[in-house]
Amino acid sequence: MSDFIDCPDCNNKILSRLGTICPSCGFTVGYFNGDKRRKSYGKLFAFNVFTPFLVFFTIIFSQINIYSFILAILFAIFMAFKSCPIYFKDIFTSNFEKALFWGIWIVFNSLLIVLVANISYKSI
Repeated sequence: MSDFIDCPDCNNKILSRLGTICPSCGFTVGYFNGDKRRKSYGKLFAFNVFTPFLVFFTIIFSQINIYSFILAILFAIFMAFKSCPIYFKDIFTSNFEKALFWGIWIVFNSLLIVLVANISYKSI
């Protein structure tokens, strides 16, 4: 059974179920309106999916200058630590999710390490 939440617009009691519409103001319950776990799960998903592409393009476009390349490497290290699944260990419900997100994180970051190493060796 779904729990009741307060509508953020008018404080009317509505179901927390996805797609519930408030009868007084028309607010629709979205995926990230629920509990704190959903929001952190969405944050982890965004970090694991979009961050490697952002870091990849940052490294590619910053290889022109050594100083910008060093800044891009520092940015990549910061984002790797920020998107590490160990900071989101309370949201995993199964071992499959844990293995999936750890696998994605390890593969993307190892590819970024190989990219940085190749660019460094080619430029020397």
